[in-house]
Amino acid sequence: MIPVGQRCSQVVRGWFIEQLGPSFRFDKAMRDFFARTDGTQTLADALDHWHATRNMQQQEPDAQFEYNRFTRSWHKQHPNGSRQELLAAWREYRNRPIDERGRA
Repeated sequence: MIPVGQRCSQVVRGWFIEQLGPSFRFDKAMRDFFARTDGTQTLADALDHWHATRNMQQQEPDAQFEYNRFTRSWHKQHPNGSRQELLAAWREYRNRPIDERGRA
């Protein structure tokens, strides 16, 4: 059973990696699953949920993951860009006033 309030910890991640392989990540669908547990779900239910959500369209990261959203967008626009170029673009973006950041 998954207890109420179970976090997406490294221990839980390790179990999923054993079950699913090294490409496992706690994506939004899995984080939401754990956030909604009421103490009656099992790890088998979590595995079923993972398999059921693999073909879902990839969602934009939540607002608190601004860096992740920025890097995903930047890599789409610059598929051959280097890490140094990405970090320079990120610093430039972060130096803008917040109300101008949406117009990257």
